[in-house]
Amino acid sequence: MSTIDKENGAGMNRRTVIKAAAWSAPVIAVAVATPLAAASINTPQPAPAGGLSEWQGSTSVGTWTVTQPNRVQINTGQSVGFNVLNPDTGDIEPAGLYSSGAVTVTVQWGAGNGVTTPTSYRLEERTLNGWVRVGAFPEAGTTGSVQYVYTGILNGASNIVSLPVVWLYPTAGGVLTPSYVNTTLSSEYLSEKTSGAKVP
Repeated sequence: MSTIDKENGAGMNRRTVIKAAAWSAPVIAVAVATPLAAASINTPQPAPAGGLSEWQGSTSVGTWTVTQPNRVQINTGQSVGFNVLNPDTGDIEPAGLYSSGAVTVTVQWGAGNGVTTPTSYRLEERTLNGWVRVGAFPEAGTTGSVQYVYTGILNGASNIVSLPVVWLYPTAGGVLTPSYVNTTLSSEYLSEKTSGAKVP
């Protein structure tokens, strides 16, 4: 074999392989790192405290006596969401950056607000709007409560959700009888809101 043949054989091939390996290493490293960085940026953060996070909307309690059957309507037509204020500019933060954490709506009826001897009511779930009841359906009685949870709301007007709608009827039927109905809205990262009404 001649000297020229040796130079064009194993020696040249080895140099070519080493050069290719040196160029391929950084390309693989960049491809692995990019998705990890993107995931950390897009995760909504807990809604900040200190007055920067504000509920938009609230629960409601209203009596209905125009048509039969008479009833107490809870959260009919109501929705809820929240906004976050930028502490430096005072502007509302862009939608989807923050999470409320799990949101809970609790409905209670019985004594309170001047009602010392409440009468029996029964609950009807009208539409839950994606909320999930916690525990068993409550039985009719002079006192009772029910709780619903939502997996989490993001900040911004585009993320407002409808509240669960439930109705209370006098167990005996007919006219509304004495009771006090109270609702509470709360979440992991936002302050609590309540509303209530004396019935009738």
